[in-house]
Amino acid sequence: MSTSIQTVQGTARLVFDSVEGITNIVEGMHETIARRPLPWSTSPSEATRAHGLIASSVYSVIRGSNSALRAGVDRSLGFIPDGEDMHHRSGTEIKTTAALNGAFGDHLEATGNPLATSMGLMTPHQLLTVSRASLRVSLPQANPHLVVLVHGLSMSELSWSRKGAPDIGGRLQDELGCSPLYLRYNTGRHISNNGKELAALLEHLCKAWPVPVESLSLVGHSMGGLVIRSACWYAEQAQSGWLEKLQRLVCLGTPHHGSPLERAGHALDVAMKKIPYTAPLALGTYRSAGIKDLRHGNLLDEDWEGHDPDQPRPDTRRIIPLPRDVDCYFAAATVGRDIHDPLGHVLGDLLVRLDSAVGSHSDDLRSLKIEPENCRIFHEKNHFDLVSDERVHQQIIEWFEPVRDKAVEKESRPGL
Repeated sequence: MSTSIQTVQGTARLVFDSVEGITNIVEGMHETIARRPLPWSTSPSEATRAHGLIASSVYSVIRGSNSALRAGVDRSLGFIPDGEDMHHRSGTEIKTTAALNGAFGDHLEATGNPLATSMGLMTPHQLLTVSRASLRVSLPQANPHLVVLVHGLSMSELSWSRKGAPDIGGRLQDELGCSPLYLRYNTGRHISNNGKELAALLEHLCKAWPVPVESLSLVGHSMGGLVIRSACWYAEQAQSGWLEKLQRLVCLGTPHHGSPLERAGHALDVAMKKIPYTAPLALGTYRSAGIKDLRHGNLLDEDWEGHDPDQPRPDTRRIIPLPRDVDCYFAAATVGRDIHDPLGHVLGDLLVRLDSAVGSHSDDLRSLKIEPENCRIFHEKNHFDLVSDERVHQQIIEWFEPVRDKAVEKESRPGL
């Protein structure tokens, strides 16, 4: 399958954006060296006249030329008819776009780049239009037990199928008769923005589903679990009807209290900014809002609004418990051989520490207090094994078995 013109156009825009960013970095380094050529020299109050007139003019010309070329290429590509449907792209194109969205998704969305992924629900074969008439045609065998799978950072709906093995959605369909759908979304956006949009999408989905929904289950891998928890909170505030159908929530390697990898990256950026010569090279400041949310595991707008994400700050997240009257299950991986292996406690699954994945916290108020029988740790596994390992799949199936209808039971309980 050939690459779509929209993808080519979006990639070209990103390249020109990168050239502008690199120009700004080089100019910043040049300015620093011009002001203080030696670390121990006294910094003048302003740059020399030669630097100000010559260098700034050169960088202005570079930026102007880059902007003109960008406009010309963008306009030229706009005249070419796109024979490829952006929703029916090759696997390589989908995975590459997902990776770019994870790294720069908020920038892609803010600049109107065609590479920015719009949230949507998929079957293994097609993007769905969430309306009753369309779903009846697309899903003639729709089951009342609905499962929505939410992928993690820089991943796509294709990430659920690895190493040629059947994905957990297909297993749930074949063995329990559930109807699995896969969420596609821009993981570079704030988690709270994706949470709000997912909450609204699930409301439309349950109303438009071809048969009455008896149970809804949500499965999230990594960041996907945080997006689900955010969606549940916003749905509760809006008193959304789909929460009454929500039966279970499964989190696979979810960094409920943040990821040490993001915290380490942030610490490196802060250290680099303190040195004038390395400050322009603190490229981590350009990482997406979604990645920065993983520092502590932000779920809500108020967790990040009014704060500079590039400045050190303590964990001030609002405490959000697990959704009420919902069976919650956590699966965590660790590279350690057993629970006593210190390597597993230090490295976790290489991306998420064990305590974060199981929801425990030194502050008892922040601990998610998952039921012990609802939490399973898989040893000698990494973060991505959680979506493909046979033992993990079998555990999820056991958590789903039997598929029970809790709608009647929930109707008798007080409102959420």
